[in-house]
Amino acid sequence: MEGICNLIALGILLAWPVIPLFWLPLRFFPRRVARLGRAFLLVTAALWLAVAAITWHWHGSLLEYRIGIPWTLRVLGGLLFVSGLLLQAWTALVLGRRITGLPELENAPVRLETRPPFNLCRHPTYLAHLMIFAGGALLTGYLSIFILAAADFLITRFLIVPLEERDMEMRFGAGYHRYKRHTPCFFPVFHKRKRQ
Repeated sequence: MEGICNLIALGILLAWPVIPLFWLPLRFFPRRVARLGRAFLLVTAALWLAVAAITWHWHGSLLEYRIGIPWTLRVLGGLLFVSGLLLQAWTALVLGRRITGLPELENAPVRLETRPPFNLCRHPTYLAHLMIFAGGALLTGYLSIFILAAADFLITRFLIVPLEERDMEMRFGAGYHRYKRHTPCFFPVFHKRKRQ
């Protein structure tokens, strides 16, 4: 079990930099990034490889401190982690190549996605990240993964989501406003809808 926990923690540490390296510039500087087009992917990949090499070099130090997590919370963390992976796969199937950000790089027309799971919350991909990182933190107990999960949530919720929603409002106008009014941001609310 320890070997699996170490692999999960290392995988999270290696994968997470894609968010600040790709999604933050894409949301903060959409016109500049669009001008770079697919070359932006090469720049991001090169930066990610550099960060991944540094992370790999220091992974022993990054995975040094552990919090004692009761087994019940570790099991909950494992369920949350797997559920996050499944939700991420589901959103990837629904979005197809749109999940990669290529439409933004190519200024390609896109449609407002409201099919499941996008009818449960507006940002199921970011919810999946939260579930993966928080679940991974509980499952492994590594302090660095707890810090990463908190940083991911704060960056996503307070930087990426507002910029993405502003972009969606400009693209889809009233249709997005209606969708936003009836669909929670992150956390789905399961209740019976009243018939009108």
